[in-house]
Amino acid sequence: MVDKDYASAWQFIDTEGRPRQLRFRMNFAPAGDPRTFDGTGQLVAAIADDSRPDNFHEIPISRADVDEDAVDAALDGWEDWALLYHENDYSDCWISLDAIQARINAAGLGIDTDPPPSDT
Repeated sequence: MVDKDYASAWQFIDTEGRPRQLRFRMNFAPAGDPRTFDGTGQLVAAIADDSRPDNFHEIPISRADVDEDAVDAALDGWEDWALLYHENDYSDCWISLDAIQARINAAGLGIDTDPPPSDT
């Protein structure tokens, strides 16, 4: 799998205060398809710090196989509405993972949410 990172230098803070990285894990296109990726995947948040014992711990933010464009639309403007803290001219930022999760759920893309009518 290949991941698309969202602001890999920033920290997405989970409910327990742990810093995570936000990633969209892209699905490969089926054999014979000229595309490399099929436009679907899953939004996940992973700890990415080799000094932590929980390095690589990952939590799903969306269901698997959701449309990447739908995720991007749900997250539009996240740099502003999910911002918790910034310092050093925005080189050090903390982003609310709870706010991200709420937007994904509101868009019907979350783990425990019903898919939007167009996805059924």
